[in-house]
Amino acid sequence: MITRSIAPILAFTLTLAVSPTGAQSRQPPPPPAPGAVATDLLLARPGGLAATALGSVIFMIGLPFTLINGSTSQSAQALMGQPAQYTFTRPLGENIGGMGDPSN
Repeated sequence: MITRSIAPILAFTLTLAVSPTGAQSRQPPPPPAPGAVATDLLLARPGGLAATALGSVIFMIGLPFTLINGSTSQSAQALMGQPAQYTFTRPLGENIGGMGDPSN
């Protein structure tokens, strides 16, 4: 008898405990400054392309060793994947200073 009266109260209480932060719309980030876009185009993207090429060469040199110890995918991601993502998939003018968060 008590459990029948507690269940609706508990369900109602849990619906009130849900945070409304997921319902808020996120504001788009402000556009990058023109200087950041120019720096990205002239310095960061060519540097990222060079890092991708150099990482590919280093990966090929170390490939026999990574095949032996089973870390091929980790080294490929670190040497080629992250620089390629930085160069080709990052929005123009954002996160110029470094590789940033690899999950993005």
